[in-house]
Amino acid sequence: MLAHLRVALNSDSPLARFCAALTSSSPRPRLLRNVFAAIACLTGLAGYALVVHAHIPIQHWLLWRLAPLWGYSLLFLLSSLGVGLVLLRRGLRVAHLPPVEEGLFGMTLGTIAFVFGMYLAGVVGWIRPWYGLAMPAALFAGGLLELPRWLSRLKHDLDASTTPKGTMRWLWLTATGVGAVCLVLLYLLSLTPDSISFDATWYHLPIGQDYARAGRIVPFYGDVNHSFPHLASMLYAWGFSVPGMLVEQRWMMALHLELVFVLGKVVGVAALARYLLHGERVPGLWVAFFLFPSLFVQDQNPGGSADHFLGFFAAPVLLASMRFAERFDRRYAVLLGASLGGAMLVKYQAVYHLAMAAAVVVPRAALLLARDAYRAVKKRRRPLLSARRVLVAGLIVSGVALGTAAPHFIKNAIYHNNPVFPMAQRVFTRSYPQHARSAEFMEKAYPNEPYLPKGKGLERQLIAVGNFFTFSFAPHYSFTRYVPSMGSLFTLLLPMLLIIRGRRRPALAAWATFAGIWMWSNTYTADRYLQGLLAVPIAVTAALLVRTWQLGPIARLGLVPLVAFQIVWSGDVPFYSGPRRLESALSMIRSTFDKRWSDAQRFKFREEHRAITRATPPDARILARNYRTTLGIEREIIFDIQAWQSLIFYEPLRGPRELYDHYRSVGITHILYPPGQRPPDTLQAAVLFNELVHRYATDKRRFGSLQLVTMPKAPPPPDELPYQVLALGAPGYTDGLYPVEALHIIPKLRPPKGQEPKPARAWPSDANTQAALLDAAQAVVVGKNAARSGRNVKLDGAFFAAERFKNYTVYLRQQRDAARPEPPLEPPAADTSSGPEPTGPADPSQEDDDQEDSDG
Repeated sequence: MLAHLRVALNSDSPLARFCAALTSSSPRPRLLRNVFAAIACLTGLAGYALVVHAHIPIQHWLLWRLAPLWGYSLLFLLSSLGVGLVLLRRGLRVAHLPPVEEGLFGMTLGTIAFVFGMYLAGVVGWIRPWYGLAMPAALFAGGLLELPRWLSRLKHDLDASTTPKGTMRWLWLTATGVGAVCLVLLYLLSLTPDSISFDATWYHLPIGQDYARAGRIVPFYGDVNHSFPHLASMLYAWGFSVPGMLVEQRWMMALHLELVFVLGKVVGVAALARYLLHGERVPGLWVAFFLFPSLFVQDQNPGGSADHFLGFFAAPVLLASMRFAERFDRRYAVLLGASLGGAMLVKYQAVYHLAMAAAVVVPRAALLLARDAYRAVKKRRRPLLSARRVLVAGLIVSGVALGTAAPHFIKNAIYHNNPVFPMAQRVFTRSYPQHARSAEFMEKAYPNEPYLPKGKGLERQLIAVGNFFTFSFAPHYSFTRYVPSMGSLFTLLLPMLLIIRGRRRPALAAWATFAGIWMWSNTYTADRYLQGLLAVPIAVTAALLVRTWQLGPIARLGLVPLVAFQIVWSGDVPFYSGPRRLESALSMIRSTFDKRWSDAQRFKFREEHRAITRATPPDARILARNYRTTLGIEREIIFDIQAWQSLIFYEPLRGPRELYDHYRSVGITHILYPPGQRPPDTLQAAVLFNELVHRYATDKRRFGSLQLVTMPKAPPPPDELPYQVLALGAPGYTDGLYPVEALHIIPKLRPPKGQEPKPARAWPSDANTQAALLDAAQAVVVGKNAARSGRNVKLDGAFFAAERFKNYTVYLRQQRDAARPEPPLEPPAADTSSGPEPTGPADPSQEDDDQEDSDG
């Protein structure tokens, strides 16, 4: 056959003439060749698709569920970047920056504009699918005024970069390849809803979910954490509102939006490092970002929380501060104020950025003013920098920052009568919701003890200084056996500031890092919060690496082994706590091959929570008893953790009827809790809760490890007071008979020794009096060590075990002259519905509770 084809091509046949015409160099045959190539490729595609379709139908590919996530993420990126560039170049008239830095500032301003658009939509009730498309489309259209030209400038800048030669070329290619692998691995570790962190499952994502469901900004009275700044949640609300996605895809959308900001941190590192190197181009410098691999480990990984959103603003804040401090230009005053305000919209840990900016600007202003004052006095020359100019520029920074962050404070003032709610309740005495002890709870019970600054006075400040040098070596808490995984090259390369050329800018950035870590040490020392400023020390490290390398071959003899050691030591960090997330991603990717094509098979996440949504009416208001990982329950949730909200207050309640009335007064329609796990804060709450649920509630449904109870339609009969509880070996209480309201002690707020609540009748030693106390009790709380301590009483027949916790069991009296209430459910062996493993250390005051620090 091949022989016949060669004869045909070599003869004067029509096929030979056709091939000769196609290979001609004239324009018409060139067009024919293009058409022929296109037809041949499309024909091959059709045939290939038919073959593949027979094995795995094309309509079932996972691609069609991932493509909307990529498309919407790109829409957000381009719309924010475009409008930000317009604001930067045409609004502020800043047009001389390197393209990478210009893009970073453009993204900063554009993100703020996008979030302002979401706040506007939240006020007027436009958080709807149509607005989710129209608003970014409008921003993108406006951004076309500058976006194409910026892309052209960026391309020209990248083309102008000198490609390394020889050994350096191989080093550059290797670093770039490793960086690309790290990006892919980071994406896989953040792909599925199993990557969502603990905090994100109960307020970061649910805030966006609730805003989108309501179509507007709504108040949250059942948890104080919802009242902190939440720029990330406003973006998540957009992700929950856009059309064309499943609920599970929307959860993944939140993770994709967070990854956009992680990439923004990478760009920030490259832009800041280039500034620190006085504009010197170093290809592949962005890869230094992954020399600090803690973002791969549990608690610091991208998981839908806010730390990486805050971290995005670190580089813009420092760049704007350093450029502003050069001449106190009002344009950079606006840019610095907007960057600081954007950080404040993310979370209150923006005080780190404020400290870094102050560390750069304040000494520079003082130095210039002192110098110019000296020049004016001694040489009678006009000062180059007037005090008035510095003051006006400072007022611009402050005004723009407060104006940028204003939407959050205005929202709180409207809903809570307190712009900084839940803080300053003693100042804003009409804060809502508020009860007699809410300010005390916020001040003393809310903070998580392991994170509070250590020491007082000078000792605390010495510890803060030490943290600057040890933060990467000594984790303050860990899910990876306290293995240091932050990355230590910043600390180890600090001595290079003594010998490198061009040291002023890197030294100033290192000083700013010190200020940020000092502020961190004096506020709340949760290691993951350092992600909010880590881009700055990474950029300093990148600059120090370049300058140390440029010292010469002998310096490299020490530098290369140091960097190699960091790489080898931390090479397995992504796998410390990432295998479960990675396995989830690989399982989803493999779902097409495994023929798990349906959405129900492919997206099996939080099924119990989705079932609870279907089982409750849209206007349900669910009380979650000390249970927080509620993502997927698309109903209003009220938490009852005493230190973390001020709507539900158990202390004044004296019986089940009062508890019922209290729940009804705040609109509770359903109760959700995991039986036997996460006990209430107080024994009082545990007893009254079980009395109401087991004695009077009849509509109970089980969803995995969760129990859903419908509030009784009829109230319990009036309470027979006092409702008395016998405590035997109960944690924190002397044995004896108590009125239930006396059992209100929160573990974190235990009174001083000797001032504990005293029983109305102490537990006696003789059996007859013991029987009398037992007969007077309506409930009994028995600690886990009661029997071992000789406080063993027979409760069978008169009492039944309503709920067994790790440290105690609640027994309720059988109803006299009535049938025994429905027996309680046995506690599950483990809570499998709480989502991913927690992202914070356990709070010792919460038994069996995976408690994490707040994000406030």
